[in-house]
Amino acid sequence: KVNVSIPEAAERAAATGADGVGLLRMEHMVLSTGETPAHYVATHGEDAFVDTLADAIRGVADEFYPRPVRVRTLDAPTDEFRQLEGGEDEPAEHNPMLGYRGIRRSLDDDAFELQLRAVEKLYGMGYDNLELLFPLVTDAEDARRARGEMERVGIDPDKRPWGVMIETPASALSAAAICRTGLDFVSFGTNDLTQYTLAVDRNNEAVAGRYDELHPAVLELMEDTIEAADDHDVATSICGQAASKPAMIDRLVEAGISSISVN
Repeated sequence: KVNVSIPEAAERAAATGADGVGLLRMEHMVLSTGETPAHYVATHGEDAFVDTLADAIRGVADEFYPRPVRVRTLDAPTDEFRQLEGGEDEPAEHNPMLGYRGIRRSLDDDAFELQLRAVEKLYGMGYDNLELLFPLVTDAEDARRARGEMERVGIDPDKRPWGVMIETPASALSAAAICRTGLDFVSFGTNDLTQYTLAVDRNNEAVAGRYDELHPAVLELMEDTIEAADDHDVATSICGQAASKPAMIDRLVEAGISSISVN
């Protein structure tokens, strides 16, 4: 599979012959508006926000149909939002990578419902190749709450494919419990999993030399997660940058990973 950062790249990505999209980032669709979600909704209304997201996702879904397209809900750190219109209302965080982002923000944020409504709208239009992916999940409770939000907007989590990112040691170590929430897949985000496991800020040049996705501790967390997922008939994927490294691919294929999604 392939990662698609912006909808405009979908035609070129589809032409590679990939089996689908393992990661379509919703944050790029939001950042391209130049406004924070709250500012956009206040200025243009909820329906306009839903339509903006739905139109962007639809462009990718069209190019790949009927191949699956895995849409990840919003995961932009606050320092990125602070650069947009309405960004002055964002919290000032010393380390945004460890802060108010991913599912921990979404579960507190009205914009999460609108993101899910955009996907639900596309389901209603017949785009049954869409899958939902939730970022920066810590444990099974995060997964259960995300599942509950799907149900609240009318998406049946037993009929529509959904899953979570494994990006923290906590989620890797909780993989069995997470798999028991009824999801269909888990996907490794090696960028964050590596920085959180090794306590290396990937934006800090002073420690960049210590950043290693092939570190034995990172690999062990991933291999243990694959084993737990296999035990629960849950598919596994990788969509972080390390998926482009042959040594990582070899290791994970040997461990039994279901799919690889590369940049």
